[in-house]
Amino acid sequence: MFALTHVNVFDGHTTLLDQAIIIDQDTITSIVPMKDAELPATTFNANGLLATAGFIDIQLNGCGGVLLNTDIRKETLDVMNATNLKSGTTQYLPTLITSQAKSMKQAIDMVADINEPSKEGVLGLHLEGPFINKAKKGAHQEHLIRELDEITAHYLADNADKISVITLAPENTSQHVIDILTQAGITVSLGHTNSTYEELAEKDGITMATHLYNAMTPLGSREPGTVGYVFDKKPHAGIIVDGIHSSYASVRIAHQLMGEKLFMVTDAVNPAGTDLTEYDMAGTTAYVTGGKCHYADGTIAGAAITMIEGVRNLIDHVGLTRDEA
Repeated sequence: MFALTHVNVFDGHTTLLDQAIIIDQDTITSIVPMKDAELPATTFNANGLLATAGFIDIQLNGCGGVLLNTDIRKETLDVMNATNLKSGTTQYLPTLITSQAKSMKQAIDMVADINEPSKEGVLGLHLEGPFINKAKKGAHQEHLIRELDEITAHYLADNADKISVITLAPENTSQHVIDILTQAGITVSLGHTNSTYEELAEKDGITMATHLYNAMTPLGSREPGTVGYVFDKKPHAGIIVDGIHSSYASVRIAHQLMGEKLFMVTDAVNPAGTDLTEYDMAGTTAYVTGGKCHYADGTIAGAAITMIEGVRNLIDHVGLTRDEA
């Protein structure tokens, strides 16, 4: 048993000053004010550093030099989890972008084979595609994009205990199919969509938006688009805070409008947590230049950021307080 002393602890709402964190093996047994603490023999003075709960990343394609799409194996998740822990992320959704049906099945089976996924940081899969709009494909492979049919929807629903989120284009997906997913407990997120505001308003059950601003129709004066719909109806929305996918001013505006409905994701790929400058993005060579992950034609191909780097950006560039971030 040991203790971290003189720690400031953020509990999700406020910062508790000058605390002691008592740890037995890998379990925190208590957090108490220093003045009331009965300390074990071994202590480490944190000198006022801030401690908080581990981060949760809802959209993580890869990191530590690996990418789920390229290598759908438990060993890939082991690398991702180990890389996450170095930067404070304790739980995440391994994210499979647009792929063949056999790859989706392989990913689902992989999660099913993990005895206790949550103990290894895995909270379920995020399937980002292939049920998206080709007009907003971004870095996704166009020839693999397809509509979600009822048979596939039932298969995904039957595996809802392994799938947490599915990102799809609502304009290409029937209400009946969306209902199959949501009734099974899967979160349906709009993303890589060319939807108008009116098209989105006709659909029920969509409770999340994937990487706000990116790969969706923008807010305009006459056509509010997908961004306008998100600002108006306020589903939960993920946003990438690397200064590349969205300007810091745009992140600040979204935060002012969305409040706690807005959350940060990394959308990270292979280079995150490494010094890679070139990597394989699901069969295509991609590069890292000035922190930007991109294909040779300039198309953004994921991100190289970690959650702790995103938090620093929220504080240093977006202007949030440490507690808000």
